[in-house]
Amino acid sequence: MFAVEIAAYSTIALMICIIIYVEYYFSTGKASKKVRYLFYFVLLMMASMFIGLSWYLSEPHGFLNSIIAINIIMVPMISFLVVLFYFYSMEWKARADVNRLLLPILFVLNEILMTFFVLKLLGFRLNANILIELPQTINSFYFVLPMEVEMVASILFFKIKGTIRYLLVALAAMDVLSPALFSTFHVELLVANALIMVAGMILILEEVSNSKNGITSEKKRMIDISIVVYVLNSVGFFLFYALGQKNEIYWLPYALSVLLGMGLYFFYVFSGRGTKRIKGWIERRYWLFFLLSGTFVAELIMSIPLDISAGWFSTSGNGLGSLSNLITYAVGFHFTGGAYLSIIPFIGIVAASPMFLLLMGLEMGALVVFRMKRIKWLEKRINLSFALIAYFTYTLYGPSYILGWRNLPLWANVGALGSVRGALILPLLLSYLVYAILALLFGRRSYCGTLCPSAVMYGGTLGQEMISLNYKSRTSKKNIGSKYSPLIQKVAAGSWLFMLGSALASFAISIHLINLPFDPAILYSLLIWNMLWYIFFISIPFVGMSPCRRYGWCTTGTFVGFFSKLGLFKIKAVDPNVCLKCPTKDCVTACEVGLGDLPAQFIKNGYFKSQKCVGAGSCIEACPYDNIHFYDIRNVVKDRLGSKSPRTE
Repeated sequence: MFAVEIAAYSTIALMICIIIYVEYYFSTGKASKKVRYLFYFVLLMMASMFIGLSWYLSEPHGFLNSIIAINIIMVPMISFLVVLFYFYSMEWKARADVNRLLLPILFVLNEILMTFFVLKLLGFRLNANILIELPQTINSFYFVLPMEVEMVASILFFKIKGTIRYLLVALAAMDVLSPALFSTFHVELLVANALIMVAGMILILEEVSNSKNGITSEKKRMIDISIVVYVLNSVGFFLFYALGQKNEIYWLPYALSVLLGMGLYFFYVFSGRGTKRIKGWIERRYWLFFLLSGTFVAELIMSIPLDISAGWFSTSGNGLGSLSNLITYAVGFHFTGGAYLSIIPFIGIVAASPMFLLLMGLEMGALVVFRMKRIKWLEKRINLSFALIAYFTYTLYGPSYILGWRNLPLWANVGALGSVRGALILPLLLSYLVYAILALLFGRRSYCGTLCPSAVMYGGTLGQEMISLNYKSRTSKKNIGSKYSPLIQKVAAGSWLFMLGSALASFAISIHLINLPFDPAILYSLLIWNMLWYIFFISIPFVGMSPCRRYGWCTTGTFVGFFSKLGLFKIKAVDPNVCLKCPTKDCVTACEVGLGDLPAQFIKNGYFKSQKCVGAGSCIEACPYDNIHFYDIRNVVKDRLGSKSPRTE
């Protein structure tokens, strides 16, 4: 047995040495045509040997099986030799560098076959089903550890730097911290993988925020495949936890994410790490849509196993029955019906779950912190700090962990914290009263720019860069200005009718006037805030920035906007003549909500006032003459006390 272990470990060590050496040799750029084809043959020969030897170990030993194993090795090897000699002798030049694709494929193939052979050699029993054998092979130390050694050695050896270095390190960390390897610590490793994924997404989104006008092709490819890896990784965890944790096949998507990450690493090594620049997302809006939707889907799916581990969701049974029980359990508090009818409410409930809000908050909150480090305007830094505090208390911690929170006047909207009934009606109505008073005193930014989660979602570095999409999208350009278009007014009216009708129906159920299999107020909140909001968010490339603030479907937003227009808040111009002579009108292009008539109102009235204005302050930051400033209750008090300070700091 000792000799068998020596043979297995020697095979692994030899594979590591060969791969690192081939990487090094090709990276020098000195590999001749003859040497390249020699390496191809060696790698193909190794693959055929692993296949033949694995087959031999899987079958009863005997003369006939030995002959078959030799043929399995020799016939492909000779065929490879003939094919390679044919291409070598041809005066054929590929249009692209085939090494960047062929070598990663050969490396990954050899790693899989080598691991399968080592497992057979060491006497591991494998299921005779490729859908089970593949995750068994990939999720083993004999596959992961050599891959980790190769990745770490190459990251150091090739001196990979910047965002790509950290993304590769994150992929390596996710692969080695695998619950499939350390089943005893699967909960801890689930959390570790989720945090590493979020860290990778923060790196990606921060890099994307700096890539509006251009990005290197290799960096874009690295970002794209990383997003796919995160989605597959999340699906793997979801299936394992949701389907009963009893079948190795549930780890197949996770195994595919490991393979894709490994292929991505090798592809990057052989791509030459070029500096060719291509168009950024301002001209590739479908790419931005892919990034936004990919991060949303990955975090949504990853939050489900986290919620299961934390006890927010419950599973029972095995396979599809377990998944059905998970869905019906999650929605059973407010809806009745089969699993298929509950899928849409289930998505909304997951999007409102503590773990999803935590993952999303960590990701977007980090981008807000990055922005705070860059801006010098004290009031905006304070506002963003309040927005972060509000998100993690008002949106996440309070509703999820503080007993009796829904009895406080802090409801974001109808149905957000429960049904409309009995004693809960008073805190709901008081919530709207509080928001109205704050809007009268401080403007719409008291809610939309501070308390609402959108303040964090839009307030980071990427959100600020996406403002330029307001003048790229056809839909957005039709809704530029301080007034709602007739169509948006109808949308707003319809939203209010939907909200009021849902509230009345929910109340009617509580006093037994009607009977429905679901609570309309809860359904309204899930559809508007936990589904439609995210659909609009990932659609920003096509509808422009701040869609919830601009298109009238957020009833709380239009409510505080109405009182903001009636109240004290405005944006004042120190000297309207400066706005008249301004050649650039930077305040317009910087406005998050697309208020294209900012300069016109400054010139005509000396101030700007609109129910659509959320007081984000981007226009104030962009003004090259420091000529505009906020005016609210604080300025009124200062004026009454005789202060002449024009700005609120």
